[in-house]
Order: sequence, then C-alpha cells, then structure tokens
Amino acid sequence: MNTSLRERIPAPVLELARTLDREGERTWIVGGCIRDLLLGRTVSDWDLATSAKPQRVQKIFPRTIPTGIAHGTVTVMHRGIAYEVTTLRGEGAYSDGRRPDSVYFVDDIRDDLERRDFTVNAIAYDPNADVLVDPFEGRKDLDERVLRAVRDPVLRFREDGLRILRATRFVATLELALDRATEDAIPGALDVLAKVSRERMRDEWMKTMKAREPSIGFRLMRRLGVLGVVAPALAKTDEDAFERALVALDRASDPLVRHAALASSLGVGEDAARASESVFRELRYSNDERRTISDLLRFADVADRRTLGRPQARRHLRRVGRERIDGFLEFERARDDSVDGEATQAWARSVNEERDAGMIFEARELAMRGDEVADRVGRGPIVKETLERLLAYVDEDPSNNRHDLLLARIDAARGAPT
Repeated sequence: MNTSLRERIPAPVLELARTLDREGERTWIVGGCIRDLLLGRTVSDWDLATSAKPQRVQKIFPRTIPTGIAHGTVTVMHRGIAYEVTTLRGEGAYSDGRRPDSVYFVDDIRDDLERRDFTVNAIAYDPNADVLVDPFEGRKDLDERVLRAVRDPVLRFREDGLRILRATRFVATLELALDRATEDAIPGALDVLAKVSRERMRDEWMKTMKAREPSIGFRLMRRLGVLGVVAPALAKTDEDAFERALVALDRASDPLVRHAALASSLGVGEDAARASESVFRELRYSNDERRTISDLLRFADVADRRTLGRPQARRHLRRVGRERIDGFLEFERARDDSVDGEATQAWARSVNEERDAGMIFEARELAMRGDEVADRVGRGPIVKETLERLLAYVDEDPSNNRHDLLLARIDAARGAPT
C-alpha cells in the first residue's frame, strides 16, 4: 500500500523530499494530503514536515518565502509551485482559543502529529523510506469511516474553537461519522468557538458547501448547538422549515445557491431577504455574495408562477436580472417539491422561451437611448420614469422594442402627434 502512495505523489514533491534527504534531513508528507491519498481523493495542496530548522530550509532551497517562519513554516518555490515546508514542532498553551502562545521544535514526527486535530489528519508518510507513520490509528478510522480527535477531544476543542467547525465540515465532506467521545466534547467548548473570527467561520461554511450532501454538516451544527454560535437566526428557525431547507441545500450545486437554500429556512420574500442579509453580513460575506443570496430569497416570493401571464413573467425576470437567471432557476429546482420537479421544469421552459424570444432586462437594451428620451421629455426624474414605462411596454411584447414604436409611445404619453 505504501509503495502505491509514492507512485501517486507528484514528482516535484518527491524531489523536495529527496533534496532534503541528501542534505541529511528527514522529510514527511503530512496531514490532509495523506488522508486524501488514502481515501483515493484528489489532492490539491501538499504539505511537508521536516527535521530541518527554518533557516536550514532557506539555505537548502534557492527560492523561499518566510511565510510563517516564527512557527517553523517556510514556503519553498519549486517548478513554479509553492509548497509549505514546516519544521517538526510542538505547541504551547492556547490562551486565545485559536492559536498557540508559542511553538517549539521537536525531533520526533510522532510528537508533531500529536498536536493535530483529528486522527485522520495525524498521518505522515516518508517517501524516501517508504514508511507510513500513523501513531493514532488514523488509517483505521478512515477504514471504519470515523472522525475522532487526537487523544483528549475536550482538550483539542478547548485549544482551538475552529476545530469544532472543522469537525462538522469533515463529517460532511469526508462522509465520516463523528466519534461519540469527540461529539460529546463539542457542546462544552462552544464558548471557545465564539472566540473564532467570523471570517474563519465563513471559510469553513464555504468548504462545507462543497460536500456531496452539505446537510450532514449543518444538521450536526444545529443538533450540537454550533449553529446557535455561528448564525443564531438560522438556529431559531422552525424544525420542519430547517429540514426542508436542508433538502433544497443538497439538491443545489452552486455554493451561493446552496447558501440561499440554507437561508430559505427563514422563508422567502423581502423579510427573509433582509434577515439573510444580516446573517451573512455578520459572517463577513462579500457585498456581492450577500446580494446574490438575499436576491434569490427575494425573487422566490411568487406563489405560483404557472398563473403568471407572459408580461408579468417578463417583469419578474427583469427583477432577477440576466446574469442571475440560471442561479435563480437552480434555486427554484432545489425548492421544488412537485413530482419530478414538474412545476419548475415548466417554469424553466417558459424562461428559456422568453430569453430565446429576445426579451430585454435593462433600459440600455431598449432600441432608444437614454439621451434620446431626455431630448424628448426633458431632464430629471421623468427620464427614469419614461424608461420604466418603455420597459413595461416591451414586457407586453418583446417585438415592441423598435425605435419607431418606442418613440410613438413617448409621444402618445405626452399627447403629441405621432
């Protein structure tokens, strides 16, 4: 099994390990990359641990960046790719519930692995000696599909509150069951989670949304009280509404649509959109991200689109906007409880027919420029009002978007001869 691991490690990573070996230094590939290799998953980032001190690493490799040198980490540039190479280390106390007050270098890879969060992340592989180092039986836990803290889970979570969110994320993304003792330790450490920055919470949520079934993680967050710390408004929603939201969450695929599906436990419409905006502002989501999520909730407030006439449907789609229609349809499909999604399929067909028919979404798509309108009706708010009336006119029939017809419409409204 170990030899097959080496065969699946990229050549540049092996070259780094061989270079350190030639200089008399031991090297291990560690953490999540080994976990994902053992699971047969794609590895995107490769982390190396070494016996070499940071200054020694800088001397061995010609291109380095001292990204975290105080904590033993040097970024080595090799073949145009950045690799983090970290000296074996132990850690002092965690006074702030997030980062160790101090680190110290150690000589044994097992000491380095002991400071890590979960057994599945506390596995190291020496590619030069072709040896897997697994002192906490992380490989066994992977085989048994269990997520278990290294040694004392209470200590692990009280050291770093972010590990609680990492636990719920790994349960979803790796599709593991949470070890009973590890689960039991979470509620008593929620005060430490509250110290974690909102930006880091957001990062964990975004990663959780990449799971095949993110609902697994969010259901766990609600049950263990984690959601009450991260997003109290969502934690207070009705249980049935929350479960319906989780069903929609799993049906969607786009990350922001999935966020909107989760937030749909607040309902849909203007009030839910405002509540959602507050939740995601607190979690430091960007303006564009918040607007996309809240708009999906806002635009979903139409009881039965099958009863909409074509003009009303076009006005609704204009509110959504051309660039958001695909996400809007995905959101609607995710929330559709009809048999085989029949209701949304019919609505999607109607939307595509409108797009194919050339419906317009903005005033700049009118066959008459804004300055022409201003020349006709005068300056000021009346220009915007006239453009809105022209858009409504084109909503009635997209073929009305002709310069002569729009001009006639303006003149008719002004009582001028046409």
